[in-house]
Amino acid sequence: MRTLLLTSVLAFAATPVFAQTLFLDDATVVDAKGEKSTADLIVTDGVIIQQAATLNAPGGASSVEGAWVTSGLFAPMSSLGLTDIGSGGPGNDAASEDSLTNVSERVADSFNPRSIHIDNVRQSGITHALVAPRSGSGSIFAGTGAIVSLTGKFDSVLISDAFVMVELGETGTRRAGGSRAAAMAQLRAAIDDADGFFKRYADSPDGGDILSRQDALAFNRATRGDIPLVVRVDRAADIMRVIDIKKDNRSLDIIIVGAAEAWEVADEIAANNVRVILDPLHNLPETFESVGARLDNVMFLKNAGVDFAFSNLGALGVTKPATLAQHAGGAVVEGLSWADAFASISAIPASWFGVEDETTVVWDGDPLEVTSAPISMSINGAPQSMTSRQKALRDRYNPTNTDKRPHKYR
Repeated sequence: MRTLLLTSVLAFAATPVFAQTLFLDDATVVDAKGEKSTADLIVTDGVIIQQAATLNAPGGASSVEGAWVTSGLFAPMSSLGLTDIGSGGPGNDAASEDSLTNVSERVADSFNPRSIHIDNVRQSGITHALVAPRSGSGSIFAGTGAIVSLTGKFDSVLISDAFVMVELGETGTRRAGGSRAAAMAQLRAAIDDADGFFKRYADSPDGGDILSRQDALAFNRATRGDIPLVVRVDRAADIMRVIDIKKDNRSLDIIIVGAAEAWEVADEIAANNVRVILDPLHNLPETFESVGARLDNVMFLKNAGVDFAFSNLGALGVTKPATLAQHAGGAVVEGLSWADAFASISAIPASWFGVEDETTVVWDGDPLEVTSAPISMSINGAPQSMTSRQKALRDRYNPTNTDKRPHKYR
């Protein structure tokens, strides 16, 4: 009996509880560039088994009309896996307030793939994310960020040393001691420390002006251009100072995050090959450095030839970027093509960091519409669960649930 029970348990564990075969009749298929076509598809466990102009539904398959099939979405800015709630203390690994290190701190060492937000965000069609730290006290440097897949597995960190994160603007001002001049002085001195690493630190760990030997070595990868330098900044004047840094250090690969007033200096951004991560719905002057925020910011960048990606930076978007697709949809309202908007949350950010995972997401409608949702998905051929703790709680306490048992036993 013990052997029989064990065999039954193992058989159940080996069978995905979310296994399903779908027949997609006249589905809209979106390629990597956001271009659309129509086809019939058979999808099993999130993997496309067959695709043609006309197919017959296989036995036992669930037929779906009006479905869309796309690659997975990529959230190009998040703090996923670093905190489950927004409180400080040991439960929040997004920033190190009292640490003696900065650039060399890797979010990959803090990332928790079993965070409740991972499953919840994946339900929105997001399969990959950039995970960025926040700067701590005394430094504009937040640390070294990572690229992860949202499988929830312990090997889901794809790139541990993906970029170096710097915070300028009002946040950098506070961190550096009280002025933008102090923040820029820190950045310039740190670049000098890292560029001259092998000479300055040859005989002494205290050979730099700003960075310790450990942090200068970590920053050296960004100053050489091996990995991007991601800079959080909004004000147009601050963006121009970042461009000046780029002009003086041509090897830097700079990505600006925020860029609320980027429209004012779009031509300069494009001319210096600086990429931008922005929120297309940011149009309110939440701070003095974003007084010039406007909804058509992205159209200025598009017309200038800037390479950009979208993030939902407002509210809880960085912690829980589940509304990423709807923010991209907002850019379509402002005049951006559907294809460009979709690419800006999928193929474009993935290409920036060399992510080549094969992903498939089946949606019940246009993914940029707020009423649409994924019904099946896979990452590298592996089906992904479409359930989460959030959905389980919803179903347990749903007033229409006919289960008469007490809630705790359902």
